[in-house]
Amino acid sequence: MMALDTTTIAIGEQTRLTIAAMRDIEQNQADFSWPDWKDSIPGGLELLGPFETDTLVVDLENGSVAFAIRRMYVVTCWDSGFIAIPPVGILYGADTIFSNSLELNVLLAPRGEAGKIAGAADIRTTEWSLSERFAQWLPWIFVGLCVIGFSVWIIRKWRTRELSEEKMVPTEIKPTEPAHLTALRDLERIESDAIWENGEVKKHHSNTSEVLRRYLEGRFEFRALERSTEEIKRGIPNLPLLSEDAETLLNILELTDLVKFAKWNPTTDDHIRVIKRAIHFVEQTLPNIEVTESNSAS
Repeated sequence: MMALDTTTIAIGEQTRLTIAAMRDIEQNQADFSWPDWKDSIPGGLELLGPFETDTLVVDLENGSVAFAIRRMYVVTCWDSGFIAIPPVGILYGADTIFSNSLELNVLLAPRGEAGKIAGAADIRTTEWSLSERFAQWLPWIFVGLCVIGFSVWIIRKWRTRELSEEKMVPTEIKPTEPAHLTALRDLERIESDAIWENGEVKKHHSNTSEVLRRYLEGRFEFRALERSTEEIKRGIPNLPLLSEDAETLLNILELTDLVKFAKWNPTTDDHIRVIKRAIHFVEQTLPNIEVTESNSAS
């Protein structure tokens, strides 16, 4: 589906173009391939900035649940008249999905009366980009750094007293526990607590998802706590995971998302399965050194 915030604008005025696509979570897990637009859109619209993307969980008419992915573009047009925007093709696996077409009416500014000076135009708010704001702040940042550096130099200059020769007691540095040990201990605790039996279904699945995300950060140095499942999915090809392990991880995260965000009511088997599969994923992705030690011991 493709839509505009408004179907009529003045020449040079901005509006937002939204393209949305939905994927049933029970169907195949193919990715959408969006149009690679640079400066303009077919039909004569000009892009004014980078696109924005968000993902929503929606209920379909047939009772199933789907992920809706939306991309939004800020556009304008410098030609007057009706602008026809042709259907946009989006690749979904081996298939191509086409959106609806749109029309945008671009109006010229009204002409003033002959012999009279036109009045002042309305004041418009300018939206500065991050790079433009940084260019404005750069001189002040430089001055601030100079002041800080000069202050530090003055403090060090006037600190003429000798440092105390008292020996410092070395602090014992405790080794950091490997990520897989922490994850397995937390997952086994979640399994034994079984708080879903007391009605805390959402917390059971949420805790499982959080442990896996922390494991991804500690094991692979892959930021996962602050990323959505869709963002993690896009980054999985960069991780040293087998295809079946990657599929297991995504199935767990998508199931926990359904419970957390779509208020889906899972079965008893789902509660047990999600924690069993999480433990299996950690065991299948142990560091090489751990696998080698286990093989030697056996």
